Amino acid sequence: QALTLMFVYVWSRRNPFIHLNFLGILTFKAPYLPWVLLGFSLLLGGSVVVDLVGIAVGHVYYFLEDVFPNQPGGQRLLKTPSLLKWIFEGTVDPGYEPAPEERPGGFNWGNHENQNDQQRAE
Repeated sequence: QALTLMFVYVWSRRNPFIHLNFLGILTFKAPYLPWVLLGFSLLLGGSVVVDLVGIAVGHVYYFLEDVFPNQPGGQRLLKTPSLLKWIFEGTVDPGYEPAPEERPGGFNWGNHENQNDQQRAE
């Protein structure tokens, strides 16, 4: 629950202009979503402490990742460990061809192989 609310907090801070509708009753902007979920959890009798921990951790992460590096004299304090970079950066499949919907523009319209095949057929 706390991890989920942490992700919700970070998403809501990074998308401040998105309008949301909660249960068809309440309309609000994204930065209020963690607080709406906290209030809903309170109404249902859930543990508010767990939700507050998620919001607090999300706030610390958002501040260290998005706010502090953009301040004068600020820097990124959270960095990916070099071991993880070493493990995952070298695993690119050289034969990987993205699906048409993942390529910019959709399809490979200028594919010369198809043009050569058409010329051979003529």
